[in-house]
Amino acid sequence: MDRLRYLLGLLAKHLDVQIALLVAPEFNNGLPPSLVGNTSRKVNMGLKGLQIAGNSIMPLLTFYGNSIADRFPTHAEQFNQNINSQGFASANLARRSIELFQQYMAISLMFAVQAVDLRTHQVAGHYDARECLSPLSLPLYEAVREVVGQPPNVEKSYIWNDNEQSLDIHIAMIAADIAQEGRIVQAVNQILSSLK
Repeated sequence: MDRLRYLLGLLAKHLDVQIALLVAPEFNNGLPPSLVGNTSRKVNMGLKGLQIAGNSIMPLLTFYGNSIADRFPTHAEQFNQNINSQGFASANLARRSIELFQQYMAISLMFAVQAVDLRTHQVAGHYDARECLSPLSLPLYEAVREVVGQPPNVEKSYIWNDNEQSLDIHIAMIAADIAQEGRIVQAVNQILSSLK
């Protein structure tokens, strides 16, 4: 369980860097800062708040990735054992890490959908990314769009104006789908099975 938590924290750290590169114009090859959809609107924060939310989750996941067994020994059985395995505590922390990682994956997928919509507009002149995605990644894109109840739209990206939807609800819906091994997990499994 200690190792699982460590690896979840490491994955979150990697995704956090990918998101940071995606929202920064100096690295994202022409996408708008913070992946703003409607750039003609005077005040539009894009996914800045979502990035900050992810930045709040990632450090906690890396903190939970620390081993508990070798840092918090207990003297059990009247000092008959010097170190208790701490397996129960480690498993409980792993459960919490998995729940947090599902939320972090939801945030990452929201960034991915917004980015491919914006990139599609650059190359195809519209925002429906289904035309530009590979056959492998298309089902994942469609699954996320279906789970949040926003079908692709040629006229605007997934998140167009930042006041048009509540992103915490989208995080919850995507995380719940992941937890239930729903449409998103099925799409990922298709991708993974094709790589074998």
